[in-house]
Amino acid sequence: MNTSRWRVFVVAVVFSLVPALAGAQGTHEHGSGGGGMKMDTREVLVEGLKVTFMIMANDEHRTMLKDMKMKDDIMPGTTHNITVVVTDQATQKEVTDAALTMKVVAPGGGDQIRPLKYESSMKSYDGYFNMPETGRYELLVLIKAGGLKKAAGVFYDLK
Repeated sequence: MNTSRWRVFVVAVVFSLVPALAGAQGTHEHGSGGGGMKMDTREVLVEGLKVTFMIMANDEHRTMLKDMKMKDDIMPGTTHNITVVVTDQATQKEVTDAALTMKVVAPGGGDQIRPLKYESSMKSYDGYFNMPETGRYELLVLIKAGGLKKAAGVFYDLK
């Protein structure tokens, strides 16, 4: 088996184990009743890390970027931004030196895999994904830091 096929196989195995590794999953919904921005948040604890997933439709994300006077770098052909914050439970500090890869599995079974970009001003990692259909999505992230690999995942119901 060549190296790239082996890597794809290893990533697939790790991502298939994520639900068993993820631990407790919490759900929070942010936004105001007055028509403010809507961002759905999911948190999961895994092996000493708190992994927070923040999901926002691109229209809302574009407004947030404009309000914060940040560059609008939304990837064409995508519908949602997913931001991930990784926090060390022992120190309560954000993990800023990791490499994160995310897999989004659609309700119909198709998937998208891409690396997340680190945003130093926000101490978070983010990426853009196409989530056009309603239903339950599975969001999986592989975290590589300090020679270790950890996986976390949550479900997100798009209405």
